[in-house]
Amino acid sequence: MNIIIDASSSINLHRSGMLEVVLGLTSFAFVFHMGYIVMGECGDLREVLEPWVRSGMLITLPDNALDPEEFADVLNLYGLGLGETECMALAKQQDLCVCTDDKAARRAAAKHLGDERVLGSLRLIRECVRHRLLSAQQAHAAYETMKDQGAFLPPVSANYFDCGEK
Repeated sequence: MNIIIDASSSINLHRSGMLEVVLGLTSFAFVFHMGYIVMGECGDLREVLEPWVRSGMLITLPDNALDPEEFADVLNLYGLGLGETECMALAKQQDLCVCTDDKAARRAAAKHLGDERVLGSLRLIRECVRHRLLSAQQAHAAYETMKDQGAFLPPVSANYFDCGEK
């Protein structure tokens, strides 16, 4: 699965201690991308991301990877922030799924790309459980940490992460 991740998801995953675990999904045919604008929006998190970029676990897309016309179209259609707009435009151009925890961006991305190409950090954490990178209990604790840190996430029970044996 090829995924472009936005700043909200990256920050939520980092604050919960799950970013490195999620990037471990690269061992299971997940490929994570981040756009130039989103990388800038991550602020201090950039220092944390750099080793994963160097290791190839996170691919940063250069600013010239984005078609300016597609970017302008998405910006005008949905009026989202620059990072969310970049993710959607790059996803369309490069056949990527969008990972965002921003509710408005998720709705716009589903409309623009289709529901099957939109996910959030909770689904990635669930994939970590599915691939035995962490337990359902650890996943739910990470979710609780995200909420405590101010993340706007939908309510989910511990059962959401209990996806059984792979």
